[in-house]
This record gives sequence, structure tokens and C-alpha cells, in this order.
Amino acid sequence: MSKEIVIDVRPEKCTGCLICQLACSLVHHKLFNPSLAKISIKFVGDEREITFTEDCDRCGTCARFCAYGALEVKGGA
Repeated sequence: MSKEIVIDVRPEKCTGCLICQLACSLVHHKLFNPSLAKISIKFVGDEREITFTEDCDRCGTCARFCAYGALEVKGGA
């Protein structure tokens, strides 16, 4: 039995590049389209708000492609 993947979120490290959203949409929909991603990056002033949709299966794709340390896989198979 595999452990559930936990994604550590650090919005203060987010640059707003949206690579996490592009990777998510590619894996799940075979399209580069941030609006189809199961992760959302919102710009609130100078800060970022990172949230996951109810459909997110915690596959960790977003964290694996985050080059800035805003998302990090903490557990899993």
C-alpha cells in the first residue's frame, strides 16, 4: 500500500511562472492550458495564493516541476 502524497506549499517562494499549472494540465488533459489545471495560482497584490481543486488527486506533478521551491512533495509511494 502506498502512502498519500503530501504537497508542502510555500506561496512566498512562488514567482508566478505557472509551470505547475502547465504541467498539471498537460498530464491530466494533454494540453498546455493553466485554466484546466487542478492547481490554481492567484495574484493577491505582491503575494501568491496557491490552492488545489477538489479534483486534485495529489499526484505531485506540480511539485515535481516547481523550480522555485514553492511546492514540494513530502510523502508518497
